[in-house]
Amino acid sequence: MPSPGALLDDLVDQYWTTAARHAWRQYKDRGRGAIVFTVDPSAPDNERTPLRYLTFTDEAAAEDGAFSKLHELVRSYDPEREVVVAAVLPDDRTVFDVHADTPAPPDAV
Repeated sequence: MPSPGALLDDLVDQYWTTAARHAWRQYKDRGRGAIVFTVDPSAPDNERTPLRYLTFTDEAAAEDGAFSKLHELVRSYDPEREVVVAAVLPDDRTVFDVHADTPAPPDAV
């Protein structure tokens, strides 16, 4: 299995258009957040896991908790150019980063 960071990069490369479109729609509806992929290597190839969108409702807890770095990324990314992405790995670890590419245009909603 590739490193967690490489796995996240691969997911973003493979699903960028879908992730960017979903991120923009969710940002417009719910505000700042992160796209979350669930990695399940035991799932059949024809079974898709829907993307989730994580937002922070308790800012104080997010700033000091286990996801403080993720919260910092969500708070500071440029939603018109970047997407915060996370992947929940089979061992329940989470890896996350900010990716910039050509996001879905605002009228893709």
